[in-house]
Amino acid sequence: MVINSSKKVLIVGGGASGTLTAIALIRSGIAPANITIAEPRELLGEGLAYQTRDELHRLNVPSGRLSAVEELPDDFAEWSKAPSYSFMERRTYSTYLRGHLPDEVQHVREFVTHIAPTIDQGVVATFASGDEENFDGIVLAMGLGKARTPEFLDGVPESHLVIKDVWDGIALPQSQRLLCFGTGLTFIDVALSHLARDPHNTVVAISGSGNLPERHERSQISPFTPSLSDVDTLEKLRSYLEQAGESWRQAVDGLRPIMEGMWRTFTVEEREEFLRTDGSNWFRRRHRIAPEVADLVDAEIAAGRIHVVGGKVLEVHLGENEVALTLAGDETFTGDYLALCIGRDYELSDPLTLNLLAEGKTSRGPLGMGLHVDVSTGLLMKPDGNSHQNIYALGPLRSGEAFESTAIPEIRKQASLIAARLSAPKNMG
Repeated sequence: MVINSSKKVLIVGGGASGTLTAIALIRSGIAPANITIAEPRELLGEGLAYQTRDELHRLNVPSGRLSAVEELPDDFAEWSKAPSYSFMERRTYSTYLRGHLPDEVQHVREFVTHIAPTIDQGVVATFASGDEENFDGIVLAMGLGKARTPEFLDGVPESHLVIKDVWDGIALPQSQRLLCFGTGLTFIDVALSHLARDPHNTVVAISGSGNLPERHERSQISPFTPSLSDVDTLEKLRSYLEQAGESWRQAVDGLRPIMEGMWRTFTVEEREEFLRTDGSNWFRRRHRIAPEVADLVDAEIAAGRIHVVGGKVLEVHLGENEVALTLAGDETFTGDYLALCIGRDYELSDPLTLNLLAEGKTSRGPLGMGLHVDVSTGLLMKPDGNSHQNIYALGPLRSGEAFESTAIPEIRKQASLIAARLSAPKNMG
């Protein structure tokens, strides 16, 4: 590594997105001591996805695609000594990411509440403590918003029996009968952790579709290679996926290189319709679970310890020590606790985002997803359509403009491009 820049850079958010950014900045020639990561958590590289310590929680992307370094695609597989097509324990990934960070990188365990440009084209950041510091550039990497809450809980009194955020860092309470609302990736993690505690434990999972995530194949597949013109309308996308038939995995994976371009060619109406009508099926096919995990879930279903139900929740009853959900058709399911497993909002609600919006420094992205970001440069946009200088955003913050912006390969590439701009002799921002 050759240090060729004395610029000071602040990264807001120290999960996977922020850590990948720091790694890219260092490799671009910015001194580790000049990089500050603002992240309240004790450890960097974790965020929501990689904070788990449960050995049952696996990565849902093969090891060969999870390198932290854009120009070293086999780095994670070599570090983990795992086959390129394998699905490691998820807890290993944050350890791997932290291993790329020199001790000189500054970790400030605070929120950033305000940022503002300075007269010399820098940026001043205000921390929750009230301290201010000047930087040459800032990268926003705050991740997703707060945990989603289903409509059927509107007006329902707060109760300790309803676990609204299963990723708040607090272990699930001990119980035997657990109700879960949502049947996606979060549910898989929650269910496996709960069932591993006691052979008598059971889980009932309820969602509108009643569908679990699809599984990865046991061996590597070869994705299709569609062109953007093949899928540049919602009608074309649906036709492309339908024609793939049983080869839907190859079809879905083949869209990854052109996903951002496809999303940007869709009209606002098409984007809304896709999320409303196609979204559930897309996410369960796009974000698949490891074959080993799928086998374990299938075994638990066969043993009667996991029961998956599709239907609309009409009523919630909170007893003293029991939760009951009544579905359309009058079928009722009870549990000791209700865990919400429907993911997190694309609409951010962290202090910095709320202040940026209130101060008129930016706007939310399309459909309220993320923030307004120029995806070609990574620069945060002002409401008037001009870009900020030296303020960048990546990962889920780009979801409105790019849709699929949460996977490591996409974020790694974004971080690499931002690092190249920030480390340039004359900042291109």
